[in-house]
Amino acid sequence: MPVDPWTFATSPAGARRASVVLAAFSRGPLGVDATLSRERFGIPETAPLEVAEVRAIARAADPQWFDAWRGGSLRAIAERDLGTQLADLDAADHVHVIALELANPADLSYLQVAWGLARQLGARGATTVLDVHAMTYRAAAAIPPADSDLDVSREVRVIYETDSSRADRAHAMHTRGLRKFGAPDLVALCGDADARLVGPALVELAGAVARGTDLALPRHAIAVAPGITWYAVADEHQLGALLQLNNAARVIVDGNGHDLLGVLERLPPAKN
Repeated sequence: MPVDPWTFATSPAGARRASVVLAAFSRGPLGVDATLSRERFGIPETAPLEVAEVRAIARAADPQWFDAWRGGSLRAIAERDLGTQLADLDAADHVHVIALELANPADLSYLQVAWGLARQLGARGATTVLDVHAMTYRAAAAIPPADSDLDVSREVRVIYETDSSRADRAHAMHTRGLRKFGAPDLVALCGDADARLVGPALVELAGAVARGTDLALPRHAIAVAPGITWYAVADEHQLGALLQLNNAARVIVDGNGHDLLGVLERLPPAKN
């Protein structure tokens, strides 16, 4: 059966420029026996294949560049995401990079194009796929089935940075991957105790933004609980750059414009 395109829940009113980059790793060159079938690999008939470029790069062409995708700070992410399948990434000596950019997309079928191409590369022998903007590794065999619905939690990662160099000991909790939807990533400064309140709020807002909600300027109201409103404001202190998000960012603050460090303690007492 033909694949239905993923759609926005709310059509974005503001300008968006979506960017998707997936890297499919393999040991040796890929086979050529998997014809690109839209139905088999999950690409809607209306989705424009021409928006995507696929480039093959051998490790021999630039070993340092190639190995950076499985070393440094990415190594810990790969270890956590892949587990015992990390060996496939370490054995890889070829990568196919899927890249696309699209201004003001009418729907989200371009994401299905990218993942459909990744499925095809998996059918040809790719073992590991890195979602570059979300910084998420997965085995090629673990890419969701071709008829899967949009799941923002698979497309956008929420990260709590456990290390802090700030004098106030605040930690950053932030998203990665909203660039795929042409939207800024979200950043909040909070403490360990606050994370259980901040995390769900970040997940909910990221889901709404991915599905088309525009973030109002100069601040976007976030209803956290009855009588409690936070705001997404401009990233005046360049936290996105410090976190190397490779994307614009909006920062979540409380109703007084303060960061969310200690926000759990500032909540009004529960009524009996």
